[in-house]
Amino acid sequence: MKQPARATESGVIRAPDAFRKTRYATWAFLLGAFSVFVLAVLLLPSWIASALGSITVAADLRAEPIEGTVLLQGPNDIAWKQLRDPTSIPPGSKISTDRTSRAFLELFDGSTVYLHNDTEVLIEKSARGWLRGEVKQIGIRIYRGRAVFGVASTGDESQRGFSLKAHDGNLQFVEGSYLVEMLPEDTVEVLVRSGEAVLFNGNDLAKAGFGGRGGFSADLPPNGDLPPMSPILGDLALESSDSAAPWRSFVVTEAGIDGQVLESATESGADGSGSNVANAGYRFIRRAAGEQVNRHGEAGIAQIANRDIRDYSILHVRAQVKVNFQSLSGGGSAGTEYPIMLKIYYVDSAGQDQIWYHGFYHQNDDGFSVAGASPVPREEWVTYDNPNLLQVINPAPVFIRRVEVLGSGWEFDSWVREISLEGR
Repeated sequence: MKQPARATESGVIRAPDAFRKTRYATWAFLLGAFSVFVLAVLLLPSWIASALGSITVAADLRAEPIEGTVLLQGPNDIAWKQLRDPTSIPPGSKISTDRTSRAFLELFDGSTVYLHNDTEVLIEKSARGWLRGEVKQIGIRIYRGRAVFGVASTGDESQRGFSLKAHDGNLQFVEGSYLVEMLPEDTVEVLVRSGEAVLFNGNDLAKAGFGGRGGFSADLPPNGDLPPMSPILGDLALESSDSAAPWRSFVVTEAGIDGQVLESATESGADGSGSNVANAGYRFIRRAAGEQVNRHGEAGIAQIANRDIRDYSILHVRAQVKVNFQSLSGGGSAGTEYPIMLKIYYVDSAGQDQIWYHGFYHQNDDGFSVAGASPVPREEWVTYDNPNLLQVINPAPVFIRRVEVLGSGWEFDSWVREISLEGR
């Protein structure tokens, strides 16, 4: 009888192994699919909610002219048009004021922007969450001028972004009030009335807290610890004498000899130890040799300020002066001619040009009125320090045009070596 074929090892033994591997792969696939299904059930809703929650929609804001001619340029407009009445405007709009106009903006979250004179801003972004009302995104760029930002309260600061771009830097605000000003030489300053501001410029950042002042410029990193008072004048110590110096000399002569302004003049004197010291400053001289001078003349220095101080509460002026000689008693018959004077040309709230002055004299033999001046000892340096000029100047200034230091009268010889004007 013929014997049956013998099962080979590959035919009998390997078949169960292949089946077993297939079964394991099937179970692995099923378990993997189930795991993916469970994860999708658990996580997908939150992912979808997060994605939908991050979607924002544009939110209009309200723009209102306060006074003067306020200009508006919509995101699709080529030309500017006048903003005559309170108007709802979309993000992407620009608002501009000139020297005689101001404007007020109310954002969708209740925040406000008060635009002073000569100010221009762009509303780069104004958006709220599509599904989540706590998501608020506000982005503004300021090109020039001065503005007050009132950032409204919100339930969750982490969901609200309020940023202000200025030059190449950026400021981030939380709930509070902030005065931002664009100054010469690409400088940006912020006064934090309440809240906290974070300043970014390049890779650097700084913080300015309640009552503090911060700033940055194209050449300097942000600084959140600036002095509380903002300077209105440059070159306070009168040390610059080149063509870029902010002070410019002038001479006015009614009749007779001209006065002189000696720029960055120096004198030698004695300090407490008896050694010689040098005093840098400006000297104003009008002296005649062998002739009598009895007509008005002036010699002085001036600096253009062009600074809006409408909401300042403090205006501090300080100067160091000296009177060597004067031929005209006091301040003259009108009380307006002194051997050295400080003058501030400004605009009041009614839009009228005004002049504030304070004089210094060492003799008043003729008994003229010297209501706007202070007596000083002859040939001695004295410091005039008025901590808040706003308490005495009337009518109150809202815009500083120009500051002068000058000698005035008949014959005079006087000095100044420091003049500062600052405020907040």
